[in-house]
Amino acid sequence: MKNQKKSGHPSRKKSALDITLGGVSVGQRALLARHLAIMLKAGLSLTEALHIAQDSAVGKMKLILDDIFRSVTSGRSFVDTLADHKKEFSELFVSAVRAGEVSGTLEQNLEHLALQLEKDKDLSSKVKGALLYPMIVLIATFILGMVIAFYVLPQIVPLFIGLKVSLPITTQILIAFSRLIEQSGGTVFAGIVFFVIAALWLVRQRFIKPYTHWILLHAPLAGPLARATNLARFSRTLGMLLKSGLRIDEAMAIMKEILGNVYYQRVIIELERRVTKGSTMYENLQRYPQLFPLVAVHMVRVGEESGRLEDTLLYLGEYYENEVDSAIKNLSTVIEPLLLLFIGGAVGFLALSIITPIYSITGGVHK
Repeated sequence: MKNQKKSGHPSRKKSALDITLGGVSVGQRALLARHLAIMLKAGLSLTEALHIAQDSAVGKMKLILDDIFRSVTSGRSFVDTLADHKKEFSELFVSAVRAGEVSGTLEQNLEHLALQLEKDKDLSSKVKGALLYPMIVLIATFILGMVIAFYVLPQIVPLFIGLKVSLPITTQILIAFSRLIEQSGGTVFAGIVFFVIAALWLVRQRFIKPYTHWILLHAPLAGPLARATNLARFSRTLGMLLKSGLRIDEAMAIMKEILGNVYYQRVIIELERRVTKGSTMYENLQRYPQLFPLVAVHMVRVGEESGRLEDTLLYLGEYYENEVDSAIKNLSTVIEPLLLLFIGGAVGFLALSIITPIYSITGGVHK
């Protein structure tokens, strides 16, 4: 090991400049796994591959790879050094590497891991992309509403109050809202900001997740997308772990950390307990028809009976990724008209509130 340190791979001391912002993204982890797999297949040693990956990395990943490289060259195993960075490398990553080191198939396991992380990143990007457009529209509408409430209405409302005509109900609501903003605008704005922050904090709490996740699974638009996303992640991740050489009970122990929905997590915990006692996956999955459709359950049965469960699960992962695409398209198809109706209703309300009194004045002048 000492000779290896002297031969071009010196350890690097951390300096005061080794300060980075942000963390390590899924894309960076996938790229690392892919590059290491390619270099190991090309015949390079692990230390040589880590040295090359270290030179090409940036930001926090570079600092982590510096530490991993120094640890590996000093005699520690690759998986032990990865386990020192649990925030950056999940149990999924560490377990796949551990199984690869034990079985001597590290490059294949890294390749499977890279594919899994790339698919997971793609899946998350699709879901976030589907929600991005509605969020932008709603935020823009909120900002526009605040501008109208604080700057436009105070200029128009005094005119309406001075009119000696009967005002429609929409204009009366607008005047009442304008007075509220004028008298307690700061309090109203602070209350809205506090409500949004409190809501975001609340949905992240563990005790509220059973309720929010139940709503997600049963909502008309979000339900199919939530189920397809969890099924795709479950099938592909479990298939990758089994293909990497882990036993099914070991894979189940990792799986409960991978799935985000608490109801799927509970099923995984129950599966781990029952499979350890000798029960089959098929026998257990068929007890949860709301979470695992009949087609998925029977595919698992075929995989178990044929001894090719991991390949069957990977096929199911691809199938449900296509289902995610279909659910996102359906969601976009429904959300866009709803947003247009919402914005059109807001514009129509303002138009009626402002134009109707003016029309009444002009009608009175002509008479």
